[in-house]
Amino acid sequence: MAGAGFQTASDVAYRIISQKILNGEFPPGMKLSRRKMADATGVSVIPVIEALKRLEDDRLVESKPQWGSFVTVPTLDKIRQSYQLREAIECQSARYLSEHMTAEQEAVLWALATELDTVPYNENTVLNTSDTHLNFHTRLTEFTGNSLLVDTLRKINLFWILCKGTGSRAPGCQYPRYWHRLLVDKIKEGDPQTAEDAMRIHVNDSLLAIEATWNEGTK
Repeated sequence: MAGAGFQTASDVAYRIISQKILNGEFPPGMKLSRRKMADATGVSVIPVIEALKRLEDDRLVESKPQWGSFVTVPTLDKIRQSYQLREAIECQSARYLSEHMTAEQEAVLWALATELDTVPYNENTVLNTSDTHLNFHTRLTEFTGNSLLVDTLRKINLFWILCKGTGSRAPGCQYPRYWHRLLVDKIKEGDPQTAEDAMRIHVNDSLLAIEATWNEGTK
């Protein structure tokens, strides 16, 4: 197929296993036997081993010495660590864009922010809203042009998709109706510190909502 690109056996195994993890077919804690993964992906064991190493790097898989590989089980501590890294990446992205954001980039972010701030958050819209939210923060980092920031955020987002699949989120969480557009406004002001401060508040408020929901669920 034109444009599809060449895929190694390891690429195929990685794609299939990651999809099954993210869609819940391989749930958190499930042991990923190399032989069974080879059967599930249609490749040999060696490419599966390579794919599992990549998935471990993506934090979707955990390796336990003498026990093998398992789908990562989200914990509040892991979520907090993920948010600390996300804060560092997105604060840097906000600082950069405060001085370099183009009119076209601003228009893209504003459109996504407006959708997030105006579409009611309920069980009928939660999936689309979640996708838009992911897209908003991904595009914001992509606009820096820094591939290392983008790739690290990609891994954080993969882990977050895994977390959401287990209910590790803040369902029904309501933010101020100008919440994301306010963030774009602060970046537009052109002051790196103002942009960073706004992003830090934005990220940490999300974490506080998750922690509150997590704590409620453990009572």
